[in-house]
Amino acid sequence: MADAKPTMFERITRRFFCTFLPFLVRRQGGAGTREHWERHPTASAFEGIDPASQAQMDEIVALVPDRAAAILDMGCNVGRHLDYLYRKGYRNLRGVDWSAAALRDMASRYPEAHAASKLTCASFEDFLSGDAEPVELVYTRGATFELVHPSFPLIRRVCRVARQYVVMVISEAGHAYPRFWEYEFAREGFELAHLRRPASVLAPEHKVSLMTFRRLG
Repeated sequence: MADAKPTMFERITRRFFCTFLPFLVRRQGGAGTREHWERHPTASAFEGIDPASQAQMDEIVALVPDRAAAILDMGCNVGRHLDYLYRKGYRNLRGVDWSAAALRDMASRYPEAHAASKLTCASFEDFLSGDAEPVELVYTRGATFELVHPSFPLIRRVCRVARQYVVMVISEAGHAYPRFWEYEFAREGFELAHLRRPASVLAPEHKVSLMTFRRLG
């Protein structure tokens, strides 16, 4: 039997603890661990561009027409989105993912995009705590940012890397670590420039939102 969705009171409580008392929030297991993603089958998973992903790709192409601009995929997995952008002519692509297996499978599934992209196998925490190069745009799709424990200053670190834009297709609620996205980005000098719920009307059952944040000034 599937777990029941949290009640409104539980959501508000979770949001309070995640935002103001993050060290008291229990760390999520399962999808929040490296072991989960190393075991996750990638040889035939995450194929093609679904409607929500298409909406995100269209957004990125519209925001950054310069094919030489640096773009970072956080949670690139097997690389379907990087391959899409590569086929659109982008040649300064970067990706980071926890799963070494997924990055290996990208080499066989999308060999040209794999060879042309700068890829890093690391957790978001390790990657963003290092000397990550600034890029024009950072994007993420799916169960990625919302799996990072709120004790890590995720949005602050992401905004250090993104020169202009952060484009997310994510579930805004119903996960372990709800966030006040607009508030957290606003603290770092970014505004919510575009919000679409759901990300694509062609697949409302995905229950994900498209959120584009733009640096002010």
